[in-house]
Amino acid sequence: QEKFSPVKYFSIDRVFRNESLDATHLAEFHQVEGVVADRGLTLGHLMGILRQFFTKLGITQLRFKPAYNPYTEPSMEVFSYHEGLKKWVEVGNSGVFHP
Repeated sequence: QEKFSPVKYFSIDRVFRNESLDATHLAEFHQVEGVVADRGLTLGHLMGILRQFFTKLGITQLRFKPAYNPYTEPSMEVFSYHEGLKKWVEVGNSGVFHP
């Protein structure tokens, strides 16, 4: 019989990317990753977890936009309204893994 326990794993670390630098993209940044595994989770659960996470950071104005990620389906980009820039900026990306 299959044994399964719900789990939550999170990582925060400095990462690097090999891309051209510009005003909005640096070669080095900090990235937060998380995996929540359980049975019966939906896209609504993912959106709730993201809202809770960003609210704890003081980011409350969020929008979710469908996106393509080759490793998750469905996938979403997360945007927040930036008062200083007076526009919506991407603050995250997310998606649902399947067995």
